[in-house]
This record gives sequence, structure tokens and C-alpha cells, in this order.
Amino acid sequence: MTEVKICGLTRPEDVRLACELGARWLGFNFAAGSPRRLSLSRAKELASEAVPGVARVGVFVDETVEDVRRAVDAASLDFVQVHRPLRPEDTWEMPRPVLAVVRVPAPPDRLAIPGADALARCRAVLFDTAAPGRDGGTGAVFDWSVLDRTRWPVPVMLGGGLDAGNVEAAIARVRPSAVDVASGVESAPGVKDPSRMERFFRAVEDADARLA
Repeated sequence: MTEVKICGLTRPEDVRLACELGARWLGFNFAAGSPRRLSLSRAKELASEAVPGVARVGVFVDETVEDVRRAVDAASLDFVQVHRPLRPEDTWEMPRPVLAVVRVPAPPDRLAIPGADALARCRAVLFDTAAPGRDGGTGAVFDWSVLDRTRWPVPVMLGGGLDAGNVEAAIARVRPSAVDVASGVESAPGVKDPSRMERFFRAVEDADARLA
């Protein structure tokens, strides 16, 4: 079963709907400069809407470890998603397990894959079309073939321009453990559209049914 991560949440009603639809991961953005950035108090409010069993993920770019710790404490985060090249010390210093992010598109031999030891200590690796300095999610789809013929030591999460219209093909091609979506289910940055969210979850279910 392909899990779904709804990222860039900014409203309590969107958190509730994501949980009702079956999301296994909720993304809360703390990256400076992001239109979806949350204050600590707002993040705490949103995280309180999560139901048991749904992971709360904090999204960071250049924030310090102390910034991350404050967010973890405020929002009871379960994981830390790092949208920059992973440093060896990150997996030791971060207060929660790390979701590594690899930015694409790039030629397969130029993907900034974390070192094997660091990657093995991560909870998962997310492939996304984030640009340097961004919080993730350019809204563009990358060439999924760059992930062909490679075995990863941790689960693979797939992002990058996914929506209800292309997520079935993405799952069929990549077979990720989870798909990550933000702008693909939004009417505006941080504002989730209920009908788009529902269509996205149905498309994921259809993809899994075809692969069963």
C-alpha cells in the first residue's frame, strides 16, 4: 500500500481532512521564506489535530539544530525532513529521525545522494524537484527514469509535481513506499482543496489496486 504524505499544511481543517482520507504523514513547514511557513504556536495547533498513527514531519532547509529542537518540542514532531544536502552529522544531531531529500532533475551520476552510512541511518529518502534554498515542491515533474536500476537502503518517497492526474503513473513506474504532495492538492500556497485531495487519494488507491 502506497502511503501518502500531505505537505505544507497551514489550516486545521486540512489536517483533519488529510487524516480522514488516510494520510500517513503530515508535513509542517518551518523553512524561512516559505509561503507555508508556520510559527511555533500555529504548528502546535495544527499538530494537535493529527490522529494517532499519523506521523508529524517538520520541513527545514537552513535552520539550526536549535531551531529544529524548538519546532520538535512545539509540534511534537516525529520526523525531521532536511531540504538541503545531508551532512554526516545531521543524522546524529537532529532530535528526531531524518527524512533525507535528494533534489532532481539532475543526471543520474550527479544526484546529491547522501553517503551510504548517513543514508542508512535515515528513515527514508525523498526525491523531489526542490531548488537550492527552497522548501521543496517546485510543482514540476522530473524524469522518473533517473531512479531506475538503483537499490536504496531505506524506503523511497516520491515528490515533485504530483497530482491526481499523474500519481498513478508515478507509482506504477517508481513503486515508492510513499508519495509526497503539496501544491498538487492546493488552490493557493498552503490552502488545500478538498476535492483535489480526495481525487489524489482515490488515484493512489487505484494505482495500488492495479499493482495488486
